[in-house]
Amino acid sequence: MRRRILAKTLAILLSGISLPGQTAPLGVISQSVGAHINNSSASVGTTIYDGDRLSTEANGSLTLRSGAVQLILAESSTVLVNQDEKGIRAMLQRGMVAFKVEAGGALRLNAVDVRVWLQGDQSTAGQITLENCAVLVTSRLRRLEVTAGAETKIVEEGKSYRVVLEGACDARKNNPTPPLKEGRFLAIPIIVSILTPFVIHEALESPDRP
Repeated sequence: MRRRILAKTLAILLSGISLPGQTAPLGVISQSVGAHINNSSASVGTTIYDGDRLSTEANGSLTLRSGAVQLILAESSTVLVNQDEKGIRAMLQRGMVAFKVEAGGALRLNAVDVRVWLQGDQSTAGQITLENCAVLVTSRLRRLEVTAGAETKIVEEGKSYRVVLEGACDARKNNPTPPLKEGRFLAIPIIVSILTPFVIHEALESPDRP
């Protein structure tokens, strides 16, 4: 009798513990219009797991909340999300994604070999766009550290850089816009707004605000 009681007690205690091999939730969809999770439609409240692929149709958008990290996909965009001991990892495969990381959060964002690493004690926000021949990186709140191959650049708040993809457009030698900086980083004098004003507001909105 005591053994049965002990076994039931252990079963109850272990039921709430993530065991090796179980996949822990990565985040939750908080907004979705014309969006998909892998091959299924994405709806508000759907749980996202490590390895899920998030995508949007034309005129679609999707917002993922994962603790202190928020990702917003613009239309016609695709991102693969993963999670490890260092935080959230997101690989932009198509289109554009806006992001905000609250104090204490961590996000690693990749587009081809261009990497943005966000971690610290202050909120940070920006967006990246995967173009045919380059990756456009914009900082909207705080500075961003961006690495392309062996080259690293600090993108100051309110600034944008277009990072040329190596070998992506070798045939396009007659670029009418000359590089403003040596290397793969080209300075952009004006922030390029890709998302609608409403979506940008949602990306930068703090969960603590009403």
